[in-house]
Amino acid sequence: MISPTFQNLKEDKKNRIIDAALVEFSTRPFNEASITNIVKNADISRGSFYQYFGNKENIYKHLVNFLYTKHRDELVNILIENSGQLYPSLLKFYENYIDDLFESKYFAFYKNTFRYVNHYLIGDEGVLSLRNQSTNREEEQNNFIQIVDMDDLKAESSQDVLEYIYFLVNTIHHMVIDGFVNDLPIDEIKSRSYRAVDWLYYGIKKDV
Repeated sequence: MISPTFQNLKEDKKNRIIDAALVEFSTRPFNEASITNIVKNADISRGSFYQYFGNKENIYKHLVNFLYTKHRDELVNILIENSGQLYPSLLKFYENYIDDLFESKYFAFYKNTFRYVNHYLIGDEGVLSLRNQSTNREEEQNNFIQIVDMDDLKAESSQDVLEYIYFLVNTIHHMVIDGFVNDLPIDEIKSRSYRAVDWLYYGIKKDV
């Protein structure tokens, strides 16, 4: 839980704390990361850190949610640009997303999260989980569904679309993990991800 005190800080101070935490978790796996290093690099007191976040796990969850929100907003913007068409939007999104993972200065943070603590992404309360039904999450899902063009989809309800997105995102997620673990080149990870989008959208059965 992030305290209102942190949320009410000036943006430059919040960003300084976020950057310091991203650097620390990029440099070291979660279990080895040091609160001392975070507060030193953020130029805040240890007491302030605990007032804002309570513990190391909470700030890590906040960072995961911070990056998730960034990518979610990008997908929404791409959908709007493509008039709600899901297939071209997903291809464009994953091209940008994978580039961002590998070219980001926080590449190591992404890598550590995918490999070691990805329950913050796909666990019951993870940012990608359909079971995570906070008030904000429900509102985000409703807004997302309003943008998607459902006319050419087989989905019978908005929940069907959300489940499809959940299944697709987790499929790509595991492909990225495999890429990290096996040090696959970025072009191969992209190719496999595009193929997954294609299969999950159109199916694998040949046209007759």
